[in-house]
Amino acid sequence: MIRFPPSSTTRRSLEANAEVDAAWAAVLGSVRTAQLLLQRITLSDLPDIERMHDDAQGMATLGGLRSAAQSRRSIDAWIAHWDEHGFGLWIARDAETGAFAGRGGVQHTVVGGRAEVEIAYGFLPAFWGRGLATEVAAASVRAGFETLGLADLVCFTLAANRASQHVMQKVGFKFEREVQHASLPHLLYRLAATEWRNAARR
Repeated sequence: MIRFPPSSTTRRSLEANAEVDAAWAAVLGSVRTAQLLLQRITLSDLPDIERMHDDAQGMATLGGLRSAAQSRRSIDAWIAHWDEHGFGLWIARDAETGAFAGRGGVQHTVVGGRAEVEIAYGFLPAFWGRGLATEVAAASVRAGFETLGLADLVCFTLAANRASQHVMQKVGFKFEREVQHASLPHLLYRLAATEWRNAARR
């Protein structure tokens, strides 16, 4: 297959996009919330992700247990997402102790047959009940709208996961429709940037 070099205009566009992605990564690579330090995910975080994916109680809310090989594929994909887009999932650590608590952030996905940008979060059961998912969700929404300039975001969860639905509603998401994701029934929520900004002014 013959591959033609990009035109000078295309090259400038690619270079500009790369600069924007780098700028986003510099801003979003490390974020502090009230209780958490959120950092760009790296391969060194794999043991923590494997531990999370092997926790039956926690993964019951996230689609089920995952093997070490699946965990490696997940973290490779998350790292590649950061490299390509300049944003992605964070590793969430307790801001005081540095203990691994979970992961969350903003990423591209396909859900309900459409390409979307979602906020995602998941925590070890030992960290449930402290409002950490709400902190990550709020930080993710702020990153999506203030830094990335997105028009809207989605969030989805298993139909039985009432706690996650409460988090979505708390940060402003509205239920849109039922979808199938990973062969399981999910509820899809959406939040528009205009709605988020209007609510912030009140």
